[in-house]
Amino acid sequence: MSGEVELLQVSCPNCRVRRGDLLFNRDRYGIPWDTVVCRECGMLYSNPQMTSASTNEFYTSDDYRRIYGNGDLLRDSSDMFELETVDKTAAYHRLTSFEFIMNSGVHIESVAELGAGGGWNLVPFIDKGIDCRGYDFSPQLVKVGRQQGIVMNDLSETELSGRYDLIMLKHVLEHVDDPIRQLEKLSDHLTDNGHLFVEVPGIVEKIPSLQNAHYHYFSETTLDSVLGQAGFEVTHRQTIRRNGYLLVLAKYTGITQVAAKSSEEFARVSKVVAKGRRGMYKAAIVENLPSPLRRALSKILRR
Repeated sequence: MSGEVELLQVSCPNCRVRRGDLLFNRDRYGIPWDTVVCRECGMLYSNPQMTSASTNEFYTSDDYRRIYGNGDLLRDSSDMFELETVDKTAAYHRLTSFEFIMNSGVHIESVAELGAGGGWNLVPFIDKGIDCRGYDFSPQLVKVGRQQGIVMNDLSETELSGRYDLIMLKHVLEHVDDPIRQLEKLSDHLTDNGHLFVEVPGIVEKIPSLQNAHYHYFSETTLDSVLGQAGFEVTHRQTIRRNGYLLVLAKYTGITQVAAKSSEEFARVSKVVAKGRRGMYKAAIVENLPSPLRRALSKILRR
């Protein structure tokens, strides 16, 4: 990124209350980044966050993928289009979301994916003859998708257009500022019977990966609440217990719900965080031990 990163103090993205308790002051990579929990609803979120302008530059410049990948976007994505080698016996694999969507029985003739990367998630839909469009901020990944024959659009140059039976946000909603406002924008781009697909890393039995690119950490309760405030109703749901991923299909009803606030949810999330914090302390201790002892203790601490 060129220039200074601009940060902005925010309120809870779910209930809008400015009352968050600081949990962590660094992300998993050691980058200074505050993560707080809302006492009113149990929502975990970053505060402060990058402004909209800095967020757009962060993704357009490919800094995000350079930080969390190995820096070579073409090489990183080279095998993402290969579906024959996917191990479908795993609890979660690259086709899990596709199978979840298709097994729902939702009628789909057109798909748009926001934050599509190179468009690899669209390949199984394309193979079924479904009209697909991918949108991403990375010019390099848009180019990668186009080289694969996928219709890709650069979000740094254009906006979502048209109407679709399915709009996909796969590991995207946790990255955007003001998720309710962003979700509201999508309703005009769904057909009358269209659905929104959302997949996020959830707070189920453990803390998701804390990183500066993740602004929000949803539970089933707070994800439903944010969707409901944007006028969406969840119609299908799957929770992957092994990794905590939340998968939902939602239909736009236009009926907005009030934010879900629950002391029980705050208590549940706090318990998950406390358990995760203990795990982080254990990992930090083990990391500083000699290699033979580190390997032995790692096995014990996983129990």
